[in-house]
Amino acid sequence: MLVPQLYLNGACSEAIELYKKAFRTETDSMMYDTQKDPEKFVIHAEMHILGTRLMLSDFGGTNESQAESTMEIVAIFENEEVLREAYQIINDNSKTITPIGPIFFSPCLVSFIDRFGVRWCFMV
Repeated sequence: MLVPQLYLNGACSEAIELYKKAFRTETDSMMYDTQKDPEKFVIHAEMHILGTRLMLSDFGGTNESQAESTMEIVAIFENEEVLREAYQIINDNSKTITPIGPIFFSPCLVSFIDRFGVRWCFMV
C-alpha cells in the first residue's frame, strides 16, 4: 500500500479544513504538537479523499523543496458536477496548469497547484 503524505509547513490546519469542504470528508485522526502551538501545529493527521488515505503534517517539510516539481495528486470524480463543485472550493489562490474542460482522455479535467503548493489533477 502506498499512502501519500503532505508536509504543509504551518498551513496544515488550514489545508485540512479546505480539503474537508472540497472533498466532503472528515479527518480520521489528528494529533497536535502541544509544545509548538496547541490546536494548530499538526504533527499527524489522516483523512480519506475519494477512497484513498492521505496523511498530512506540519512537521518534516521544507520550503526549499517544492512538491509540484515531482508529484501530482490525481483525484478521479464520479461525475463532472462533483468535480466542478470541489474545484470551485479549492480553486481560490491556485495556479492553473491545465484549464478546466474536456481533454482527449477525459470529458472533464483540470490541473492546478493549490494555495498550499500541492499539485492536483481533478478528472472524471
